[in-house]
Amino acid sequence: MSRFLILTRDEQTADGVFGWLTFAGSDLKLRTMEDDWLDNAPGKSCIPAGSYTLRRTIFHKHNVETFEVAGVPGRSRILIHVANTEEDVEGCIGVGTREGRLWVARDEDTGAEHVLKRAVVESGKAFQLFMHDMEGADEATLTIVWAPGLPNPNLGA
Repeated sequence: MSRFLILTRDEQTADGVFGWLTFAGSDLKLRTMEDDWLDNAPGKSCIPAGSYTLRRTIFHKHNVETFEVAGVPGRSRILIHVANTEEDVEGCIGVGTREGRLWVARDEDTGAEHVLKRAVVESGKAFQLFMHDMEGADEATLTIVWAPGLPNPNLGA
């Protein structure tokens, strides 16, 4: 595996977990958003910090090529894909070029309708940049860390 990526989670908010995805040997830096930390619950939680293998796969829901985060205990089909808010992911990682705010029809946490939430934006563009940077790679290493000063649920902090 020749590609190495680091996802640094730098914010835990009511609207999800936000971070930065960086690529070793590249200037590419993408904003990420994930579900809240809910003890690694499948389809509902971001995944534990650690090092994982990214494997090229197909996102069958949209019939597009992407990468799956493999080796997460008790989990499968954790994908990196186009997504703006936590309503768009089920334990996966959404990418954007920057952070912004978007209206959602229904907040997944509260059930409230027509809510303005923090989001990653230009997700389609960010995903294209991600896939371009991963061109020629079928596998890569992804390391996920919590930024200093944030409680790390994996360590009970």
